Amino acid sequence: MHLSRLDAAPAFSYMNDTTQAIMSPVQRSNAESGELNKFNSVLRLLFPCTVHIQKISSLEGHVHSLRLLTLSNGVQLMLKCSPSPTTALLRRERYLLETEARALALLAQSANPCVPQLFHYDPHGTLLGPSFLVRQYVTGSTLQEMEDLLTVDDRKDIDRHLGFLVNVIGQHVAPTFGPLEEVASGCGKKSWREAFIELFESVLRDAEDMFIHLPYAEIRREVSRLAPALEDVTLPRLVVVDLGQPSQVILDPGSKQVSGVVDFSTAVWGDVLMAEIFEDPSPAVLDGFGSRLAKDKSEITRLLL
Repeated sequence: MHLSRLDAAPAFSYMNDTTQAIMSPVQRSNAESGELNKFNSVLRLLFPCTVHIQKISSLEGHVHSLRLLTLSNGVQLMLKCSPSPTTALLRRERYLLETEARALALLAQSANPCVPQLFHYDPHGTLLGPSFLVRQYVTGSTLQEMEDLLTVDDRKDIDRHLGFLVNVIGQHVAPTFGPLEEVASGCGKKSWREAFIELFESVLRDAEDMFIHLPYAEIRREVSRLAPALEDVTLPRLVVVDLGQPSQVILDPGSKQVSGVVDFSTAVWGDVLMAEIFEDPSPAVLDGFGSRLAKDKSEITRLLL
């Protein structure tokens, strides 16, 4: 399931129109003041007391609650809170926030300017109620938005940069395979085959729960038949599955260069070929990645899976 992009969504009023319509001016003012006080308590953890919030914008279209905080020192932060308890979530969506926080914390070691800085992660919701993270807000336009404005050379530069970024991210390794939170808790799998089948099975179960009609038995048989190719992956490398998705790549509108990638919530310890950018990689992607695809039977099967 592809979630809508975090940073390119338009800024809306602090509270949505439906909420405002059923609240009196006094109720609305009290609610806004209460949330502002909570946001300021988070801000005090990160900046001197002279820094304050100048503007708060709500960003719609995402399973999480998102707020863009513009500070008096010019810094823009993304505040991302866990979904409401009443929100129906897919199995992997229950861990998106924790996964993103862990991935950003790991990637901070690389100091790559395309990876947003993680400022704070609160898994227990001690300040705001729900669990939340605060990270750098990435400005610019999405690759999806700028696609028609790019020359062939522009696109080659972007693809080369994304291939390089996949390689940089993949330099981070772990002792076992699987979701970041499972590996961190010591429950990772010894083989990529075992971890992949578990991830795949969770997707099928989500579909079954929603009564989506698919040939489940046949799908499971085919995955089992092809799964031995996954044994060729022996080193658990960090991979962001959605990396390469045009809605997740941010470009500088002036230079048309990659200025950032957003949403690291799909990261897993596994096979780098899981990254979306390898679905149909251009020669520039492979140049940036630093390796050609072998295109042997095992690799082709892994890409198919």
